[in-house]
Amino acid sequence: MMIVIIGGGFAGVKAARNLAGNPHFQVTLISDKYCWEYHAALYRTSTGHSPLAVKVPLAEIFEGIGNVHIALSRLEKIHSKDKVVRTADGKDHHYDKLIMALGSVTAFFGIAGLDRFSFGIKTVDEALRLRSHLHTELTGDNKMDLNYVVVGAGPTGVELAAEMVSYLGRLRKRYFVQSKSFRIILVEAAPRILPALPEEFSRAVQKRLKQLGIKIYTNTAVKAETANTLELPEGTIKTHTVVWTAGVTNNPIYAAHPELFNLGKGGKVIVDAQLQATDHIYVLGDSALTTYSGWAQTAIYDADFVTTNLKRQARSHDPLGYAPKKPIGAIPCGPSWCAVETEGFQVFGYAGWIIRRYLDLKLYVLLLPFGLAMRSFFQGSSQDD
Repeated sequence: MMIVIIGGGFAGVKAARNLAGNPHFQVTLISDKYCWEYHAALYRTSTGHSPLAVKVPLAEIFEGIGNVHIALSRLEKIHSKDKVVRTADGKDHHYDKLIMALGSVTAFFGIAGLDRFSFGIKTVDEALRLRSHLHTELTGDNKMDLNYVVVGAGPTGVELAAEMVSYLGRLRKRYFVQSKSFRIILVEAAPRILPALPEEFSRAVQKRLKQLGIKIYTNTAVKAETANTLELPEGTIKTHTVVWTAGVTNNPIYAAHPELFNLGKGGKVIVDAQLQATDHIYVLGDSALTTYSGWAQTAIYDADFVTTNLKRQARSHDPLGYAPKKPIGAIPCGPSWCAVETEGFQVFGYAGWIIRRYLDLKLYVLLLPFGLAMRSFFQGSSQDD
């Protein structure tokens, strides 16, 4: 059976790993990036930790596996009638089953200036660009920005804002910066931070952020950004550093194929009980309209589910039905402190940090060959600054 997987993120890599070495399948993994990136830890890359912890070449992951082929290109067109996908390099890839695992892309919602002036941490390159900016500003005029603003108080925004407190403190000492007055501001359009998690959990994390000295604005939607300011409904913040973590939308390839993909809330693809958008085409992870879409744990769970059914089909067994699984929320808030929420209990502080590191290790082991998993995990503890 010929399987084509589009996307080299959590879902795509896990699906290919699950089918690797299985004689029933020939797998082509198509990605426009040569590396798999551990997005859940990019906040650490932007604040001094080694990028090698979050960036692993696909060629290393699938080295020596004969039935998995890596095609580095971008999907352009799906010809479902002929079961063919065409990539940007002009090549056609035939499939019996197509797995779409493209994930989401950044959305600025038409807010003026954000696309020109804001920073992001959705990719390794974006995280390193932010880190370079923080260094350059201090070495250029030996002054800190008055305000460092993170927009979006979901997990990524909260994690980054908290980590920036200690990171900027280290940079200030390294570059002998005399100015000690700077603020980190977290801006959220919803009524509270971490709106997708329980309210009690959100309050505990907000208390921690305030202890770190972070100023929080909720019920506040950004109006515009210039090179020197961030404009809010009730005032302007002077800043050269705005990090946008608030907006994502589904990959535009789905909207470009309305004959194949029926889009629902948030532009995500409506799927059936086997995660199929249409016959022979599966949609996994962030792109699918499922209960816990948007979490790395969900992307891995989806990949396990679909590949299990493909293996069952190869043995002429009936497919299983999809049952959403609630992910574990683990939100680091500065060094050695993490808030963890799962069914039945919540943990805060250093114990939560140990749980988060265990979850990181588990994800590495699930996605990568053991040696690569150990290398990446332990590199995550080192700092480049």
